[in-house]
Amino acid sequence: MMYRIINNLVDINARSVLLPAGVHTRGHANCYIVPLTTVNAYQFSFFPTGIRLWNGLPEQVVTSTSLDVFKAMMGELYKLSRTLTER
Repeated sequence: MMYRIINNLVDINARSVLLPAGVHTRGHANCYIVPLTTVNAYQFSFFPTGIRLWNGLPEQVVTSTSLDVFKAMMGELYKLSRTLTER
């Protein structure tokens, strides 16, 4: 869903929540600032959790040219993580 929101494939206006991180030292250039809160109900809700997960993805995945390519890359990433955890 984050891919769809970021690439305007759904009608959700998230500009007030998805704030680009600007300068990046780790990860990719498409990182967003995770909203800070002390309320667990919001801290573990969709946007803060989704942004954390999005920021942790490799650059090749977040810069996918289409939703189908994104899904395929996520599938490969999932398979890779499963093989690493089974060892």
